[in-house]
Amino acid sequence: MPLPKPSKNQKQSEFVSKCMGDPTMNKDFPEQKQRAAVCYSQFKRKAKASESLDWEDSADESFIIY
Repeated sequence: MPLPKPSKNQKQSEFVSKCMGDPTMNKDFPEQKQRAAVCYSQFKRKAKASESLDWEDSADESFIIY
């Protein structure tokens, strides 16, 4: 099954709490430590992806040297 993904403005604590209680996550990752690692990893992956998108969106072409 697909892993849960945080919504756009969801806080880490909210996402991890929801992720830890997800029935599929509990079935796929019965050990709490492993499930927590996956949940935190999912949140960090989303945060990192949105940071790079924010940077690309705010890039000013006047700073590009041709």
